[in-house]
Amino acid sequence: MKTSFLKILKKRDFSRLWTGQILSQMVSNMLTFALILHIYDLTGSLTTISLVMIATTVPSIIFGPFSGVITDRVHYKKVLIYTNILRFLVALLLIPAAHNTLAILEIIFLMAAITQFFAPAEMSSIPLIVERDEIVAANSIYIATLYGSLIIGYGIAGPILGLIGSGWLFVLAAIAYLVSAFSIGSMSNYDQKEIGHKLTLSNLASSINSVWASTKEGLSYIKNKENVLNPMIKLSIGWAMLGAFIVVLPGFAQHTVGISTKMAGLILIAPAGIGMLLASYLLNRHKEWTKNKIIITGFVICGITLLTLALYNLYAFLSFSILIAIVLMIILGMAAAFVYISTQSLLHLNSEGKMRGRVFGISAMMINLAMGLPALFIGGIADLTSPVFTLILLALVIMIYSAILLFDEE
Repeated sequence: MKTSFLKILKKRDFSRLWTGQILSQMVSNMLTFALILHIYDLTGSLTTISLVMIATTVPSIIFGPFSGVITDRVHYKKVLIYTNILRFLVALLLIPAAHNTLAILEIIFLMAAITQFFAPAEMSSIPLIVERDEIVAANSIYIATLYGSLIIGYGIAGPILGLIGSGWLFVLAAIAYLVSAFSIGSMSNYDQKEIGHKLTLSNLASSINSVWASTKEGLSYIKNKENVLNPMIKLSIGWAMLGAFIVVLPGFAQHTVGISTKMAGLILIAPAGIGMLLASYLLNRHKEWTKNKIIITGFVICGITLLTLALYNLYAFLSFSILIAIVLMIILGMAAAFVYISTQSLLHLNSEGKMRGRVFGISAMMINLAMGLPALFIGGIADLTSPVFTLILLALVIMIYSAILLFDEE
């Protein structure tokens, strides 16, 4: 029997968590893309956009392996509330730092560090508030919201930035984080795990060896559990694809498609949200589809679609060329969602309850690392060559990876 989205959303705790997710993630993406556009306008360099991606990566390297362990030792609800309150305060710091690139990068680093603890607590909460046979549907909603928030956040960032200015945008972001904290605070005490002692800075420092031992246990668990490791690797590669695309997007939009950077999110990213919603609907309707085959299909379509988009100049003379780009983004969004939803569902289904926080803490680290690593060279490649060349290179890498997956499947 198929689980409907409406049935999941009627669950009080899930709807509260979902509301908090929408607010916090949409405003996070709006903030990120607004800052990317701001820095690009200041410098005109795609390499500086890479610095934004790197600033979000370093915290995952430092805190990623420990975040899941720590969230496993605290009630997930408290982690979600406190991290949102901290992000509310950090967002306000952007107001005096609006025209200081270095200060902005430091604040992005701090925000990413806080979010590193939010992610595993949020993901680990889902299996505690829905039934096992509802996990795929819940993940479809979660992933659709995750990327729908990215689409909307990136889409409205430019217009809002131009309409109300950076100062008020930062205030708006701070308020959204605070409302998200209140929404999650209205949830029941769904996390019933026993806490041996309160987690404080002093006892955390005194038990750092225990934390590290638990982290190593999580890494060993993932390494030795193939049905957890493989989806995590594929999920990370999918995010690496997204990170590389985001770095190239402003330059590609401005110099190839011929639209302003402030409209790039609305015209070239927003349509992908439609594709992601379509993918979520299809995966919920067809749970019998083999997840590994869906993942491979998603990567194949992503590679072909990105290559076609990169060759925009070949059909730019057509009066409806922009419509072709929009359709390609819809297809790209659907293919990407096939990868993200299926891999995330496999992680949920294949992880043991007591290890889930560590699995998603390490997964969050892998995702952030995957998004940041391309930034070390993608921006430089695009500046030295062109955004078109870089997108073609990205498409070819994805297509080669798809071929490897197809070969392994056989």
